[in-house]
Amino acid sequence: MNPATSEPAPDEAARQQAVGLVAEAIGEIMGFWNFKPSMGRVWSVLYLSAAPLDAEQIEAQTGLSSGMVSTSLTELLQWGVVRRELAPGERRRLFVAETDIWMLVARVFRDRELRMVARSIEQLEAALHLLDHDGRGRDPRAMHQSRFLHTRISRILELARTGHRLIERFSRTGSANLRPLRDVLAAVRS
Repeated sequence: MNPATSEPAPDEAARQQAVGLVAEAIGEIMGFWNFKPSMGRVWSVLYLSAAPLDAEQIEAQTGLSSGMVSTSLTELLQWGVVRRELAPGERRRLFVAETDIWMLVARVFRDRELRMVARSIEQLEAALHLLDHDGRGRDPRAMHQSRFLHTRISRILELARTGHRLIERFSRTGSANLRPLRDVLAAVRS
């Protein structure tokens, strides 16, 4: 702080601006992933802080309301990307960010994307089941339409199953061979 003007010193102002830019960028990424952008802003401020912060400090650095900070902290705690830290002799609740970024990404893939793909697989299997048990004594045109649907749904199901395996492996190991996905996509085009 510059005592003469009560404004941040130039180097402090640059640091605050840098933190603000990062918080905004991570907030946008979180919004793209269908999380609340405020969660990204709060996590970023905590991640970029050398010391634990309380809610008021987070509010000051993010410009978010106390309610938005509280809601964001609650959700970030549930996702395991922020944790409470106790400071000896302190009554206020302090927070720190999980710093293993790969763990954060892997958890989202495991807990959200895998569930979504698994639900899609169940629905595709149910659609095939309906077609498999559809009445057999139909005219040839109806049978052709059912076979056509069955073939196309089967291709989408294979794509979903391949995607599920890739996401599962990626969330466990951090790597994935995309060749099976490319092969399935090539088959889906035909």
